[in-house]
Amino acid sequence: MPDRVRSLPKAKSTNFVRKSEQFLRSSESAVERGDWDAAVSHAVHAGMCIADALTVFYLGQRSSSQDHRDVLRLVDSVRFERGELNRNKRHLSDLLATKNAAEYEDRLLSESDAIGAVEHCRRFCRWARGKLPY
Repeated sequence: MPDRVRSLPKAKSTNFVRKSEQFLRSSESAVERGDWDAAVSHAVHAGMCIADALTVFYLGQRSSSQDHRDVLRLVDSVRFERGELNRNKRHLSDLLATKNAAEYEDRLLSESDAIGAVEHCRRFCRWARGKLPY
């Protein structure tokens, strides 16, 4: 488990689901406008929020680390079937790999970068929502 975690009551997980839904809608709208970097950035935030929803619901914790890869390690602590978890966690991992390019690099992202990120986000969010009771 990551060193930097914040404890939260299980009920707060619904807030992270709502945030995830908002960021996902925003990323989809950004794709429609041709705002590729914004689409990727918001897809990343949507994925992070739904991961937080999972870890808060199942563990009562969310990552508070500056290193966003720590959320992957925290998700690993949730007791899901390993193969299923690894297949779906790969979507979040791919999103995080594009985060730096979208937010910090001097190059602009492409339409295919944005469409790929939104699709990874949708798949991870769909799987994660299926693991939550609401």
